[in-house]
Amino acid sequence: MRASRTVLTMVLLATLAVSSGAVWACRDYHQWLALGPGGLPYNVGGWLTATWMRRLKRDPLDTRHLSTGGAGDWSSLGGLPSRTGPRPTIGVHPVPHRQLDQLPDAEMRRKIVAVFNDMVHSRSSVVHYELSFFEKRNQAIFMSRAGGPGQDGLRSHGEIAHIHPADGSMHMIFSRRDAKAVIEGAWGELHPLAGQMGLPDTYVMVYPPRNDGELAVTSRLLAAAIDHQAGTR
Repeated sequence: MRASRTVLTMVLLATLAVSSGAVWACRDYHQWLALGPGGLPYNVGGWLTATWMRRLKRDPLDTRHLSTGGAGDWSSLGGLPSRTGPRPTIGVHPVPHRQLDQLPDAEMRRKIVAVFNDMVHSRSSVVHYELSFFEKRNQAIFMSRAGGPGQDGLRSHGEIAHIHPADGSMHMIFSRRDAKAVIEGAWGELHPLAGQMGLPDTYVMVYPPRNDGELAVTSRLLAAAIDHQAGTR
């Protein structure tokens, strides 16, 4: 009798565990879908891959591994001010890497796109648009000749920056000095898989601007990212 009760208890506990896991998985899958399409397939397979990647995440605000100095590591962002207010909330899934609040309105999103367009137009001899190597679904700014300074240009296949249509945030690749300045100034944070899975060490999410003053900073950051890949000051 006691053995039967033990077996029944184990069965009930196993059923509860399976049910709880199924509820969590369903909820987490729909939270992942709400982030919008990214570099992974937009289906259960993509979610499973993103879930596996969560075990590789690192602290996106930890810049200790970004040792500065060496060839090609100079700063374009001297005197960068600090961003005011709290940082936005970022989704728990590393891919797609997305922002959940402090989202820009439609007008600001148009202005962000205009900053990218103006930069490509004004530096057309250096950069151009093509489909993002990382995002797979939207346009990104690329070097006209892939393989800029060091490993960053090789890892990114020449990609410099892109905008995420779903939330207005951006990914940019900086020099180490500039990446530290961006993160410590609260303008962005490292991708949680930066330095892994083929991502450059300085693959940084830049938060979308909340006003025209911050939009001007976004333009400075984009110029610095281009300068890094192009090897120009």
